[in-house]
Amino acid sequence: MSPAQALTLMQDVLDGLHRSGLVDDPVAVADDSVLLGAGSELDSLELVTLIAELEERLSLDTGADTLLVLTDIHEFNADSLALTASTLANYISQQTVG
Repeated sequence: MSPAQALTLMQDVLDGLHRSGLVDDPVAVADDSVLLGAGSELDSLELVTLIAELEERLSLDTGADTLLVLTDIHEFNADSLALTASTLANYISQQTVG
């Protein structure tokens, strides 16, 4: 999965979560959208739900269990103030290679 496809998947998941009422306000995903950290439109429960839904969709799409471990994202560490959509998209792309 390319990073662009991962961004589209994030948007699809967030749209579904909004329609179901699990995410209060609609969220438009862009490369610089902050998912975790100062400026995030998501609260902690919404972020956890997003990650869980992404894992489920990726597992269905790839046919293999896919886990998104935030501590494994090298660009998201003590020196980084936020997790952006592009950083997560790049990580998803790396996890789904092959």
